[in-house]
Amino acid sequence: THIKEEVRLTGTIAMIDREAAVAPRGAYIRNPLGQVIVNHSFRGLEVSEGKKLSSYFHFTPSLNPKKKSLLEKAALDPSIDFLDSLEHDIPRGSWSLQLEQGDSVLILRSLLWLGMTFYHVPLTPLHGHLYIGTGERNLDLPFMI
Repeated sequence: THIKEEVRLTGTIAMIDREAAVAPRGAYIRNPLGQVIVNHSFRGLEVSEGKKLSSYFHFTPSLNPKKKSLLEKAALDPSIDFLDSLEHDIPRGSWSLQLEQGDSVLILRSLLWLGMTFYHVPLTPLHGHLYIGTGERNLDLPFMI
């Protein structure tokens, strides 16, 4: 069977977004109705928080919700901690986190989807991501880490 290029491209983009779209912790909240909305109170991460992968989440619904212990649940805020943290990604080391321009911009790059770049300006709500790549998953990543 033949797949149209538009269909293949749409599927590839959806897969990249599902596996590599990122949002900083607190940038979005889940309201009591279960809707995910922009958190207008988000003022950005501190630089010290921005240096931790645990401060970033996949911006897609959780595919494999992990059962957390009571101790872990006690430290979470259900209105902002409803997405999967990057710190639990497999393989570990699949993200590169760097500070640029004298700690004024945090850059997070996916090593699984080469070309996916996320940025966040600390202490501001400014953040976003951009993908400029070939649309090929880096299947060699587990052997490179």
